[in-house]
Amino acid sequence: MTDNKTEEYIQGLQKTGLKHEEALIYFNLIQHGKKGTYIKDLTDHLPIKRTTIYSILNRLHDRGYVRENLEYEGPKGAKMYAAISPELYMSRIINKKKSELEMLEKIELDVIDKLETMYLESIEFSISEIDDFLKPYLNPLYEKGWKVIEHIVEKSQITHEFEAYDTTLLVSNAKFVKDAGFMVFRYNRDVEYDENTLNYMFDMLSRKGKEEVLNKGIGVVDIKLIESEIEIKGKKFKGHLPKFKFEHNDEYIQITETVMIPIKDKIFFMWAENHKFILEMANAIFKIEKE
Repeated sequence: MTDNKTEEYIQGLQKTGLKHEEALIYFNLIQHGKKGTYIKDLTDHLPIKRTTIYSILNRLHDRGYVRENLEYEGPKGAKMYAAISPELYMSRIINKKKSELEMLEKIELDVIDKLETMYLESIEFSISEIDDFLKPYLNPLYEKGWKVIEHIVEKSQITHEFEAYDTTLLVSNAKFVKDAGFMVFRYNRDVEYDENTLNYMFDMLSRKGKEEVLNKGIGVVDIKLIESEIEIKGKKFKGHLPKFKFEHNDEYIQITETVMIPIKDKIFFMWAENHKFILEMANAIFKIEKE
């Protein structure tokens, strides 16, 4: 049996990556200081089989957490083992984790980003498959290398008083957030200055967007929707500069932008990695609407 303090140490060592029996042996060796002790002593004081202790010591030795103390030799040539200092142990654990993280980051750059693009491209829509209403707005984006990877159209006005066009695009030169959103709601009346309709749609789309991101399973655990005025062509529109909190990170990071643009009988709602991509979508909208 171990006391509460000992169990706390053992659990702490396990959190660094040691299995329970490995932690027990390393902790026991720490208590013998630089000199260390013999396997027989470990066998007498630990509820672990002698053969298992041999195996674990070899494993810890190979990782550099335990060393043989060659200055001492027990009866009949018995080996003495000693733990490296806890500070050195922790330093080696941290360096190992850093190396693993660097390797993962390299894999992300060399492989995962390309696989993500391949995954998204496998579900893309050609321009001929896009609804005729959307084609004029999306054609300029296609010409710049953008691709449509999701396309949902709802023209029934039984439930709502508008037609809905929900499109997700793959942005060819995005750095972090590869996809972007382009939504259009077409009414049978002018809504450009209808504050009640605009406020309702802005709140509904903001809430829906937040829920969808949190349910995507991409590691986002919370979102702060920071309402902002987004300037486009000298005019300001309602939007957000969202801040995301990811798993294992206490900080909130702002990496996207959203904006709602009402024009006559339509409401456009867009989001993308940055303002540059928002402008590219907005320019396509204003070009068509001006014509």
